[in-house]
Amino acid sequence: MRPEAAPSEGTPWAHGPGRPADIPGTAVILNQRIIARESLDSSVPAALKLKKRIKRFALDNELDHLPIGDIVSVALDEWLTARGF
Repeated sequence: MRPEAAPSEGTPWAHGPGRPADIPGTAVILNQRIIARESLDSSVPAALKLKKRIKRFALDNELDHLPIGDIVSVALDEWLTARGF
C-alpha cells in the first residue's frame, strides 16, 4: 500500500498546489503569547488507546497540563503540508 493512499481506496489522494504562502509556520504560531483558536472535533480509533497513552505520557513526564491542541496542530499541519495543502 502506498503511504499517500487511503486504506480503503486504490487511488492516491490529490496533491495540492503547495502550502499557502499566507499561512505561517506552526512554530511561529505556537510561540506567540496569545493564539486565536478554533475547535476541531474528531473521533479517533479506540484501538490506538490515545487517551490512555496521553495520560501515561503526562504522568511519566510530570506534566500538569499537556497541550493536546498544540500537538494536534503540529501533526495535522505537517500532514497537510506534506500533501501540498
